[in-house]
Amino acid sequence: MIVMDRENMFARGWSHVLSTTNDVDELREFCVRVGAPLAALHLQNRRWPHLDLKLDPRERALACPDVKVFERTSDMLRFLKASHLARNSYPLAARSRTK
Repeated sequence: MIVMDRENMFARGWSHVLSTTNDVDELREFCVRVGAPLAALHLQNRRWPHLDLKLDPRERALACPDVKVFERTSDMLRFLKASHLARNSYPLAARSRTK
């Protein structure tokens, strides 16, 4: 699932776009889908690969019905951290029940 903030509070006119599963291929496909340059994809942070979008690609992304948009970056990051914790803890819980 693709999630994004409506606007980065430290960089007006820009939005962060992330995959809930950190799927770089999903981010690349979304980049092409909204017409952003591949330079918008940032892979330096291995924990949070993301797109930085502005102008028309950002507006197209905000209009996508399948994108979950957060008003604040902090809300988006809280959602992502909770998603990652739930996904990563589930197999451990399942394993402990099966023993």
